[in-house]
Amino acid sequence: MKTIKFECEDRYEAEKLAGLVSVQKDYTVYIAGISAVVGTEVVIKLKDHSSHAVIMKDEESAGRLKNLLQVVAEGKTSIQASDFDGSVAEITISD
Repeated sequence: MKTIKFECEDRYEAEKLAGLVSVQKDYTVYIAGISAVVGTEVVIKLKDHSSHAVIMKDEESAGRLKNLLQVVAEGKTSIQASDFDGSVAEITISD
């Protein structure tokens, strides 16, 4: 297990990210992929075909989040847990 931290614009964005990537009752996540990355904004596409934007602190954090969620959507790794502390979202993945 490995926990990766992402600095978001503020507490609200960190809480939103942690919720979007949270593990469901059947131990899956609802992430279908990334629709777009525009500057510090990452648009996450869910399996219900809705899209939700999360604003990161900087473009580096946005790029790291995009890369991680793309790997998750492709099934190459899985999210085990998510949480947030202030403006930092924490995503725990399996190695």
